[in-house]
Amino acid sequence: MLTKEEIYTQYRDKVFGYVRNHVNSPEDAEDITSDIFVKIYSKLDTYDESKASLSTWIYSMTSNTVIDFYRTNHIHSEIPEDLTDEGSSIEDEVLNNENLEILADALSRLPQEQMDIIVLRYYKGLTLQDIAVKMNLSYGVVKLRHREALGRLRDML
Repeated sequence: MLTKEEIYTQYRDKVFGYVRNHVNSPEDAEDITSDIFVKIYSKLDTYDESKASLSTWIYSMTSNTVIDFYRTNHIHSEIPEDLTDEGSSIEDEVLNNENLEILADALSRLPQEQMDIIVLRYYKGLTLQDIAVKMNLSYGVVKLRHREALGRLRDML
């Protein structure tokens, strides 16, 4: 098991990048990232590696914290299906362009079904419900495979 310092060092940039992608204010992103690590440290003794990898557990906590922030601060807005933000900053675009080759390699290592889901979701812009219909799978299966694919990609990257 990693120490708290090692967890912070290994996941800080990934957590902040995820939060920054979903929150417009850099200051809010910093605050949320700090809150996430406080939660991680306070719940570290409840982490069960037999249920999920550490990165999946941290991603889940990160995602839930962003959802909580969104609900708290945008009460009259609908939360997007998977918290995607249509607008993207110049920095995000530069990072995306630099990482396209690495991402393409990671995508090619996913099982075909998971790769198809990621391509349909992020390149074709389909909702998970549309993907379920197109692939003749249940929504629950698509949602699960989508989450698994994101976890595998995160681990590879």
